[in-house]
Amino acid sequence: MMYFLICLVIIAAILAGLQIIPYSPIDIVSEALYLVTVCWIVNKVLAKIFKVKTNPESALITGLILSLIIGPINPFSLSSNWIPAFAGMTGGGVAVLAMASKYLLAWKGKHIFNPVAFGAVASAVLLGQGASWWVGTPWMVVPTLIGGLLVLKKIRRFEMAGIFLITYLLLTSLVSDDFVLQRHIIDPLLHSPILFFALVMLVEPLTSPVTKKMQIIYGIVIAGFILIISRLFTEVYYGLELSLLVGNIFSYVVSGSFRQAMILKEKKLLTHDVIAFQFEPARKFQFKAGQFLEWTLSHKNPDSRGVRRFFTISSSPTEDYIMLTSKFYEKPSTFKQALRTLELGSEIIASSLSGEFTLPEDKDKKLVFIAGGIGITPFRSMVKYMVDMGEKRDLVILYSNKTERDIVFKDIFENAKEFGVRTVYVNTDKDGFIDEKLIKKEVTDFKDRIFYISGPEPMVEAFEKMLGGMGVSRNQIKRDYFPGYTETHQK
Repeated sequence: MMYFLICLVIIAAILAGLQIIPYSPIDIVSEALYLVTVCWIVNKVLAKIFKVKTNPESALITGLILSLIIGPINPFSLSSNWIPAFAGMTGGGVAVLAMASKYLLAWKGKHIFNPVAFGAVASAVLLGQGASWWVGTPWMVVPTLIGGLLVLKKIRRFEMAGIFLITYLLLTSLVSDDFVLQRHIIDPLLHSPILFFALVMLVEPLTSPVTKKMQIIYGIVIAGFILIISRLFTEVYYGLELSLLVGNIFSYVVSGSFRQAMILKEKKLLTHDVIAFQFEPARKFQFKAGQFLEWTLSHKNPDSRGVRRFFTISSSPTEDYIMLTSKFYEKPSTFKQALRTLELGSEIIASSLSGEFTLPEDKDKKLVFIAGGIGITPFRSMVKYMVDMGEKRDLVILYSNKTERDIVFKDIFENAKEFGVRTVYVNTDKDGFIDEKLIKKEVTDFKDRIFYISGPEPMVEAFEKMLGGMGVSRNQIKRDYFPGYTETHQK
């Protein structure tokens, strides 16, 4: 998202320089730098006051989004009146209000409202200066669409953004006396900021629901409120932002809030390059086997991938600790380096408990788990839970690794044999990869089973395609993947 927004600012500045859009490239770039700086400073100051660790990426993203919807006006212009300029026109006040909302309007360490939306609404009400949404120009549609789709692919929120846009366009068409394609479909997409709103602001993970069903309802709710506000409160010019805040409240009610500190109690070297980290949560919490958390580990000089990662909870809900298990390569990211050297007693922040990659409620459903390498972690949680709860299920695990020494949690799977679990270990160096032939050999009734696939996304996609070719329907396939992790154990 951060790189996408930087590209939008650069593209806008180039278009302005070519006099294709009616703005100054100096104004666009200087305001972006100014707002990013304000957000970064305010974030640092508030983090110090509230005694929490900072997340620099978040402040940068907030500043960049603001620069695309506020102004653009050069905040460093000598003709500007600096006090009102900081407060309103150049967005300094919006930036302060946006960042403050993350700390002041939060519960259990998690902010409730989209910071940019809150800052824009608060600025409009208190300072009389809201968002201009200047990014909503036809010349910015193509880069917004390309970058937005890449982001949606990464965070898997296609349904939410799609349903929102369809609902918005449908409702605006229905309330009109007559339908005109140009006016009701083409113009809103080309000449309004609705596309940027849908692909950038609507999909913010921390203030939107975590389940697909609730994400779809969320998109419909926000689209409906945009229409209601535009029809009933014509004097309100910040309907987009206000509708998003209403949606944030809905999301908080249906999803709740999860964010807490966890203390490292034990580290276990499982193989030469896999380490299990056992944490003690500040408060006990309920989760389902197979779910994941977003982990934030602040450290000095983070690389471009930042200070946050998604990791499956590899422990079972029946265990009294939360376990994160990770594989470490020769040149790990700065996050992985910080995690590997984390000392006992150190703190990490876990948030955004979510995930629908969980066991079916019907225990009679026959299952196949396919895992590549460290993709075994959600299955460790599920199988341990089954054993501890005394649940018997008809389950076949196809577990692929490069060599036998790369296998982890073998003791858990062997102990589960009496509960209906059969594990097939595939070592690619001598056995080759899991393929259609092996699946048909080891799982003769494969068309009657639900397949769970976990591992790097290329592996997951390859198996989806393979199983589809074998006649397994899409509703029989559940997938898990690691955002940003592209190395594959399967082809």
